[in-house]
Amino acid sequence: MNQVIEEKIAEFRAEVKNREVLDMVQRFITSGICYALNERAYIDLKQRIAAKYQVHHTQVLVVGSAKLGFSIAPGKRYQPFSETSDIDIAFVNDRLFDSIWYEVYKYHIGVENWCGIQEFRKYLFFGWIRPDKLPSSQYFPIAKEWWEFFRELTAEGVFGPYKIRGALYKSMNFLESYQEKCVTECKNHEVKSI
Repeated sequence: MNQVIEEKIAEFRAEVKNREVLDMVQRFITSGICYALNERAYIDLKQRIAAKYQVHHTQVLVVGSAKLGFSIAPGKRYQPFSETSDIDIAFVNDRLFDSIWYEVYKYHIGVENWCGIQEFRKYLFFGWIRPDKLPSSQYFPIAKEWWEFFRELTAEGVFGPYKIRGALYKSMNFLESYQEKCVTECKNHEVKSI
């Protein structure tokens, strides 16, 4: 593991013991620099996604190991960001969220059976939409467009050799709440190891 990542992990582990969980989320995840991209590339990526989805660039965030330099997800805790990692994007916009939700609703009432409805509802309950939980892109143009856009961003290679994936959140509250779950688990782990 490289020294920069080791230092970032050590800083996070020290801070998480003493700070409130939401404070950790806001300091380390929803603000600050991005590990995987330099400042210019991070801004360019945010602006490209913002323009595509007609949201403000401040509503587009890199999260996960690409943001921190390491993962805090259960099962991958403190694994460093690597060449095989993804750049996970969270974009937050209630207008876009409601629009896609309504399109999914219209799709659902127009078909007899959609086997993915339960998985979609599970994430919807937590305030986010994942493209892999939308109806099949064969029948749902929004999903096809979403996948194609992020595939193109990845294929360009401008932002490195990483897959770029996006998820849409209803509000910053939902995004922060989701991130708080992982940070809470990290905090509990660190407190137990004292």
